[in-house]
Formats: sequence, structure tokens, C-alpha cells
Amino acid sequence: MLEIVTVPVTVFAQNARIVYDSDTLDAVVIDPGGDADALIEEIGRRNLSPRAIWLTHSHLDHCAGVAPLLKKFSVPLFAHPDEMQMRAQLQRIAAMYGLPPTEWANCPEPDTSLRGGESASVGSHRAEVLFVPGHSPGHLAFYFAKSGVLLGGDCLFQGSIGRTDLPGGDHHQLLASIRDSILTLPDDTRVLSGHGPDTTVGFERENNPFLS
Repeated sequence: MLEIVTVPVTVFAQNARIVYDSDTLDAVVIDPGGDADALIEEIGRRNLSPRAIWLTHSHLDHCAGVAPLLKKFSVPLFAHPDEMQMRAQLQRIAAMYGLPPTEWANCPEPDTSLRGGESASVGSHRAEVLFVPGHSPGHLAFYFAKSGVLLGGDCLFQGSIGRTDLPGGDHHQLLASIRDSILTLPDDTRVLSGHGPDTTVGFERENNPFLS
């Protein structure tokens, strides 16, 4: 069975996810935005074997925990190649928010580049990699069709959508991504967002004011 543990991290209350196969205990960490010690503790408590880190995108609050995790676990990083500048400037961006830059390490470059259209696996569970730009230029989502789960990052929230006022954001592009890549999924697909509660494709199709 595919199991998903949510660990809200940092002052941004970002939903870092530990996704694992309950049969093999193989795991991936998706969007470790910080508080790496809490993620490491959760991985150890469940006796999981980390196999990779996947990023939906490379904003500060989604990847600041990558570097310390890689010091603990020798695993590959999967991310979109076009967000290199974001990953290289995390400390500078943290300082702009008034955060201690020494606590926010820059993010390394991916071992494996994803652009959408690939598949990625954890244990026996395969995810389709979707390219869903708009919130950021290289935004990805991970769709586990058999489990009916979308790890959607900051594209779609319960009753809202991702912000597009940050560098590289594009409101019209984000709406097109949601329409073409997310609303085409089955209505009962669980959408696990980067912040806030989970939702479903059907609920957002009927109730989200940004999608009417």
C-alpha cells in the first residue's frame, strides 16, 4: 500500500511529505522545505529506507531541507532543471524574508532532471510526472494513478490556487496547467497541496472560485 506522512515544516507551514511503500518500506521525501531533523526523525521512527528526494518546485519553502537531508541520506535528487537559479539563491531569499540565512542552505542541483512525461517510482508504486508551470516556471506534480493521489505542490489548494506574483509566475499559465493536467484527472483524485488541507479534483471543479 502507498502510505503518505505529512510533516508541516518551518514558519511557512509547508506540507513536506514522506511517501512510502508499506510492503518494502522504500520511501521518497517530496518537497522537504526545512526542519530536516523532524523529517529524519519520522523516517527513523517508521524504519523507512529513503531512496530519493522529489521536488515539485524550488521555492525556498519547498527545498530548503534538501541539503541537510542529503548529508544524512545518500540519495538522488529529482527536480526540474529550469529552476537552478532559485536553488542557488535560497540563502539570499531567506535574508530578504528576514530569516537567518545560516539556517537556510542553498539547494543542490538534481541528479536526475524531470521535465514532465516521465515516471518515478517508490517501491512498487509508480507516479506519472506532470509538468504544471505557472506558480513557478518548472513546477511538477506527481500522480499516483492506482492510488488516486496527486502530490500537487502549490498549483491547486482547497478553494484557491498558487500565487503567481513571484518571479517566473504566470497566472494564465497556471490556470491552463490546472485545466489541462489536473481537472482532467478523476473527480475522486486526492490532491495533496503544498500548504493547507487536502482536497479532491471534483471538489475544486465544483467549488473553487478561481476555476469557475
